[in-house]
Amino acid sequence: MNKLKRLGEILYAMDTYDVFEFYKLTGASALQFLIFDIGFITEDLNFDLDTNLDVGKVNQIRSLVNEVLPQLLQKKNFTIDVKQTKLTGKLDTYVIKDNQSSDIFRLNFNYLNRIHILNPEYFARKDSHFEDLHIYALSNLENYARYIVEFLFGKYDDKILNDLLTNKKVLPQQYPFLRKIIAFYLSISDEYKNINFNQIDNRLKEILAFNDKELKYLEDSQQGIFDLSLILPPAMGDKLQNHPSIKMLRVAL
Repeated sequence: MNKLKRLGEILYAMDTYDVFEFYKLTGASALQFLIFDIGFITEDLNFDLDTNLDVGKVNQIRSLVNEVLPQLLQKKNFTIDVKQTKLTGKLDTYVIKDNQSSDIFRLNFNYLNRIHILNPEYFARKDSHFEDLHIYALSNLENYARYIVEFLFGKYDDKILNDLLTNKKVLPQQYPFLRKIIAFYLSISDEYKNINFNQIDNRLKEILAFNDKELKYLEDSQQGIFDLSLILPPAMGDKLQNHPSIKMLRVAL
């Protein structure tokens, strides 16, 4: 639990600077805070920038984060490993050393996933482990979908999956929409082609029972065709047409 508390200290540090409200925790890195006492901890905190600002403004945000983050973390007794940290076009990864324990954490800021299917949410956690911890994250359902994609890629174990199904965090009537969110994130992933759906965990077979339209969307996406009307209502699909990942993949393919 001490690791999770220290990860929480990073969130406390970020909460002292307004610019970090643009950054939303995603997938397993969010759910480790939102599902209490699950016993799952990842050393990565994965964030999506969530904004409709133009690229110029996004670059200003990135520069500001790069400037203020070292000082904010230092106040919580963390140090950024400059040699291991990598800032790229679409992802900034800060490697963080915990000066108290020598544990290594990573902050991953994704700058392509700036548009989301559901509106992100604000959570506050106050319990025996945290004193009013503010968590800016994607919506629970979108984070469940993101975790399942991460699980399919072999990034995390099944502790969260067990909790989602055993404790009915996701109900069968939610599976169809959850499946559509999963299909979208699979379609914009570099690792989709590596999944063997004949060998997926049996517990996911009902959730991942893609219908004909969803299968066509996934197949077309591999050719750079993203007909979002096949998987989402018009308002959601229209919003995602401007998703930076889709724009980039259309050009690349």
